Amino acid sequence: MVIKDMGILISKNGQQLGPFSIEEARAMVLAGQLSATDLAWPDGATTWLALKDVPGFTPASAIGQIPASPNLSSQEEELWRGSPSQLLNLNAYILWSILMGVTLGLGMIWHEIFYAFLLLFPICFIQLLHAYLHIRSVKYVITTQRIRVIRGIFSQDIQEIELFRVEDTTVHQSLFLRIFGLGNITILSGDQRNPTIILSAIPGAVPLRERLRQEVMNMRQRLGVRPMDIIQPQTGQL
Repeated sequence: MVIKDMGILISKNGQQLGPFSIEEARAMVLAGQLSATDLAWPDGATTWLALKDVPGFTPASAIGQIPASPNLSSQEEELWRGSPSQLLNLNAYILWSILMGVTLGLGMIWHEIFYAFLLLFPICFIQLLHAYLHIRSVKYVITTQRIRVIRGIFSQDIQEIELFRVEDTTVHQSLFLRIFGLGNITILSGDQRNPTIILSAIPGAVPLRERLRQEVMNMRQRLGVRPMDIIQPQTGQL
C-alpha cells in the first residue's frame, strides 16, 4: 500500500532537504529543482534509496519528462514569433553617422581628411552591417508548449525551456522603450541549464507577458504540476 502523505527527506549536494510529500517531490523533479536519482529517505525506511525508487513515485514523472499524451505534440501551436527591435542599435547608428558626417564635412575643406573619410567608410559599413545582422539573427518563438530563442548569423545556438518549468515572468520598460512601444520580458525557470531567458526590445511586451502567464498555467493544469517556490535546507541528521 502506498502512503501518499509520507514525509521524504532528500540528500542533495551534501545538504538535507525536506521533509516533502510525494506530490511535492514529484513537482520539484518536474521543475528541475531535484533529480530522480537524488537520495531519499521516506518515513519508515531503513536506508537511503533513489527518489525514483520511493513507493508511489511515478516513474514517468520521475525522469523529469512531460507525461506521454497521444495528442500533445499535435496540439502545439505557435503563439508568437518576433525579433528584438533594431532600436537597440540606435546608439551605434547615431555615433557612426556623426563621425562620418563630420569627417566628410571636414574633407570638403581639407582634402587630406577626405582620404580619412574614404578609409573610414568601409569600416563604418561593416560595423553597421554586423550590428544589424546581429539583432536580425535573433528569433524569439513562443508556442503552447515551449519558449525558444534562436541566435546566430551562420551557426545557430538554440535556447529552449518548457512552459511548465516557467516560475515567474516580469516586464521592464525604460522610458526610451516605452516611447516606441517596446519592452523586455524576463522569464525565470526551474531549468538549471536555462534559468533565465530575456526577450529584449519586443513590441507588445505587457499583453504578451499576460498571455504567456496564462499558457504556463494551462500547461501546468494539463500536466498536474504545482510550482514549488522555495526549498528550505535543513542541517539536522537522521
